[in-house]
Amino acid sequence: MTRKTLSKPDFIAIGPPKTGTTWIYRNLDFHPEVWMPPDKEIRHFWERTFIGQMSYRKRRSSTHWHHAARQIFCQKRLREHRQNLLSFKLDVKTLWWDIKYAYGTHTDKWYSSLFDKGLVSGDISAKYCELPDDELVKINDHFPKLKILITLRDPVEREWSRAKMNLCKRTGREVEEVSESEFINEFNDPPQRQSNDYVSLISRWTRHFGENQILVLFYDDLLQNPIDYFKELCKFLQISAPERAHEKQLNEVVFKGVKGNMPTKYEKYLFDLHKGNISELAKYISDNEYPKKWLEKYKNLI
Repeated sequence: MTRKTLSKPDFIAIGPPKTGTTWIYRNLDFHPEVWMPPDKEIRHFWERTFIGQMSYRKRRSSTHWHHAARQIFCQKRLREHRQNLLSFKLDVKTLWWDIKYAYGTHTDKWYSSLFDKGLVSGDISAKYCELPDDELVKINDHFPKLKILITLRDPVEREWSRAKMNLCKRTGREVEEVSESEFINEFNDPPQRQSNDYVSLISRWTRHFGENQILVLFYDDLLQNPIDYFKELCKFLQISAPERAHEKQLNEVVFKGVKGNMPTKYEKYLFDLHKGNISELAKYISDNEYPKKWLEKYKNLI
């Protein structure tokens, strides 16, 4: 029996979170040869694995943060369409996409239909880094030509940034107002702790899709030289290098994190938690300097 394969999307970016995926989304969306979905994180495969398929009615009444965020997005878009209709500026193509996105049955065929057929198109869903092996098998079965983008960041800095986003930005608090126990609980979130095992993350996806379909990028390179970083991504996706008019935007910060330096006690706690993963990554990709620099940065904490 011939398996049913789907050609879209062309790529997925699997995070982990707080590794520059919003910057990538914005700049790919600006590229003339790329079409990105209006909602940055579709999370189709993650939803299927961790929540399960639901009817529209159940999704609408669900209190899960994933469905709540989707409802907020869709309601905002539909309000915009109503305003555009009143001002005779309705974009029928965009309206149809939003209707399909809001009300469609969440199958792989539905997911594939969300992407532009004529342009390079992809899904940037950082929580795909949490997907188990059996889900990777399913993805490969239906999307065998999919390109996979993995973005990595020093796990100590990544976890501090993620904790501030969840505990401060989303609750309207300053770092000093969050208790130590809340930070420790956030640092020990099981799926994200697993996602900091970068060797496992890279090797598992490579095993299912092959080295030629995987690109690993480091947040350090994005900070040091965003233009070259983006050029490497363009080469991987087989699209043209950014034009000069785009280069100014490439140097702009897209998503500013919450202010607040990491206290030494949290820095030490996080390094103790992840130094084994960093050491393994330094061995796994010995030709890359960054994991070694991460270890060197925290040597005074040992």
